[in-house]
Amino acid sequence: MQNFTLDLSQLTVVPDASKGVPVTAGPRQPRSSTDRALIETALEFGKPFNPSLGGALEVLEISKKAPTVKIVPSPTVPMTSKSSAFTMGVGITGTAAHVVGLNLAGGFYGSTTPEFGIFGTAGFVVGIISGASGGVEYTFVFGTPTDFSGPFVSFQASVGPKIFAGASVGGSLLFSPGPPGPGGLVPLTFMGFAINLTGGTPSVLPFSVTVEWSSTAIIPLLK
Repeated sequence: MQNFTLDLSQLTVVPDASKGVPVTAGPRQPRSSTDRALIETALEFGKPFNPSLGGALEVLEISKKAPTVKIVPSPTVPMTSKSSAFTMGVGITGTAAHVVGLNLAGGFYGSTTPEFGIFGTAGFVVGIISGASGGVEYTFVFGTPTDFSGPFVSFQASVGPKIFAGASVGGSLLFSPGPPGPGGLVPLTFMGFAINLTGGTPSVLPFSVTVEWSSTAIIPLLK
């Protein structure tokens, strides 16, 4: 990945006018450094046996050589930190829900800070959804690995099996909740987005629209 552009000029829906402050996962203890070349070689070796490791190599490359990131900001929606850092995750995601349900995800992340590691996410979903599905998900956060971790509120939509013959294509907008403001309203700060391709059990619905409350934990392997 050499270049990445995010155009938010048309994003004008304000979650809360008071503007929130990103919530972080708190301080993390650095782990012992590992030779990047050794991890890259191991992933290259495993790629023919598990093609999904190709995504891990892609996020590792971000931690080795930072891509050019361009952001066209929204005129109204507050974003995360002003840092030029960029963090990307790729992994396996699975959801089981009938109006309400659970989502689990895990995989690798890479950051321009530079950092490379593994992550895990658990979430509670509610909305217009019925069935179980699993697949691959890419997550893009415009911030550091600390911004990538912690609690999130995401607004998700997907187009389902009746259109794509067994596969669903979905996307999510990711927000970080801040401390409750006046009237108990929780301000949200835009952090990034996610896209996924999943397959699963037949659903009576050709689409899903959900809100998810989740928390992500990370373990850095290289810093």
